[in-house]
Amino acid sequence: MRVPGGLFWVSIAFVAGIGNYAVKQGVQSLDDQLNDVKRKTAAAESKIHDLTAEWTYLNRPELLADLNRRYLGLMPLLPKQTRNSIEDLPMRPTPPPAPEPQVVAAAMPVPAPGAVAAAAPAPEPATPIMRAASAITPIDSAEAAPVTAAHTPRPTATERASIDRTIVERPKPPTLDALFAQVAGDR
Repeated sequence: MRVPGGLFWVSIAFVAGIGNYAVKQGVQSLDDQLNDVKRKTAAAESKIHDLTAEWTYLNRPELLADLNRRYLGLMPLLPKQTRNSIEDLPMRPTPPPAPEPQVVAAAMPVPAPGAVAAAAPAPEPATPIMRAASAITPIDSAEAAPVTAAHTPRPTATERASIDRTIVERPKPPTLDALFAQVAGDR
């Protein structure tokens, strides 16, 4: 009966030793993590301290006044410039009327009534507006009626597509990233 009881106590001591080792390793791991967090906190506080000192240096009133004088030219706000409500703001002036766009049609000879056009094709006009104007068939002055909105000719689908393509193919304004890159490249 001694052997099974001794084996029991040896196994209990072995399990207790393994448990003690596992707890020790867990505590050591937590201690390492705590030291790592303390080190990172100290580094962050040092960086915050450096940035605060730099911010204080750059916000000196004499430096800001010199930069304002050199680059911006801002003046102090006068009492008469302050507004108490939205009604105190002056209205925006009305813009001048936009000039009427001028349509220039290609000069085309008007064939005599009953005359047959030549077999050679006419040269292609340069712009979509000129193509649309050249596609309109001339009428005799005897047939001419007062032109109203109901009588204005409508462009065909191909003419509309070429006009739309011309409108879409306008140069795009540069993006903000391109402007930043340009400014950075100039320095």
